[in-house]
Order: sequence, then C-alpha cells, then structure tokens
Amino acid sequence: MVKPLMDDDLNRRLVALLQQDGRMSHAELAERLGVSRPTIIDRVKRLEAEGVLAGYAARVSPASVNKPTVAFVAVRYKDNNEALEQRFIKALEQDPDILEAHTIAGEDALLLKIVADTPAGIAERLRRIRALGPMVTTRTTMVLETHWEKSGPSPFPQDAQARKAKKG
Repeated sequence: MVKPLMDDDLNRRLVALLQQDGRMSHAELAERLGVSRPTIIDRVKRLEAEGVLAGYAARVSPASVNKPTVAFVAVRYKDNNEALEQRFIKALEQDPDILEAHTIAGEDALLLKIVADTPAGIAERLRRIRALGPMVTTRTTMVLETHWEKSGPSPFPQDAQARKAKKG
C-alpha cells in the first residue's frame, strides 16, 4: 500500500517551508531539512505531480498596484443551465480584478473576491458582473482592514498544531 504524500513528516515540513518562501532553493531546503539535494528535488517533483504543490506565484498587495479597495461579493443568478453557468464563470475569470471565485452552498451561487482603486471602482465592477447574465444579483461586503492572509492550509495535522501551540 502506498503511503499518501502528506502522511510523511519530511513532505509536510518541505511544504511548510515552501509556503513561507516559494523561491527557496533546493540547496537551502535540503540544508534546513537535513537531507540531500536530490532527495528534495525528487520530493518537490512528486508533490507537484500529485497536485499538493499547485503552483508558485508572487503575492501582490492590492494597495501596491493602486487597488486598495477589497470586497467580497455574493452572486446569485436564476438560470439553472450548466452551459450558461460555465460561460458566466469563464467571463468572471477573464476580469483581472476578480481574484477568487468559489461556488458556495446556500441561496447565493458564487462568492467572489474583487479589488479596485476606490469604492466607485467596486461599484463599476459590480455593474460589469451583473451585466454578464440575466437575473444576476450581487450582495457586497467591503473589507475595511486585512489582518493577514495565508498561502494555504497547514500541511500538519490539527493535533500536531495544537501540541506545537502549547509548547510555544
């Protein structure tokens, strides 16, 4: 029986280091983890192939590109046509100021994270979203302050995190 990749402590520690700094070299990863560079290269390749490491990207602050206004938008639409829904989602994906899109349970169909230069810019993006289909409505929550964002879930089991917190 093959052991799942994230059941291995070395893989979890490797993923945690890459979450902190995705540009860390294989040599530095190997040194920090106390293993050989070829071991790291092999493990990173396997983690990428299995989709554990879904990619590498620079995290850009919205304010640094003059888009400090952030909002979460719940989208509701009436059409139950799968093809229309997929075209709607694809159209949303083309907008560079829509950073995230999630299908959600409940009365709303989607939850979006959008950015703009001003609240008026958010209003303009909302008009564009509503114009994408018939019977599209939105409900917006403006972000006043972002305290932190994480690069992904912890690779460590919840009980290990609790033990670590008690020690610290």
